[in-house]
Amino acid sequence: MVKDIFVDGVGNISVQAGLSRIELTQLKKLPAEGATPEFDITERLAMSLETMLKLHGALSEIVAQMEAKGLIRKNTDEAVSSKKKVAS
Repeated sequence: MVKDIFVDGVGNISVQAGLSRIELTQLKKLPAEGATPEFDITERLAMSLETMLKLHGALSEIVAQMEAKGLIRKNTDEAVSSKKKVAS
């Protein structure tokens, strides 16, 4: 049986000696309003660089499909900078 692992985030990603390591994190507890959330590293994925590149390609393809369906949209630099402008 395959085990499902829920993660809230991704911690450090490192590449060393031909291996990629990706830390998977979970929220320790719900933070008080305005407080910075704290995360624990709960799992670590270790894979070859070739596998990491395949993962990147697969995730990129899924993101493109989600964009095409209108589920998500790209956050462009232009859109970000327009949000920062303040009317005088």
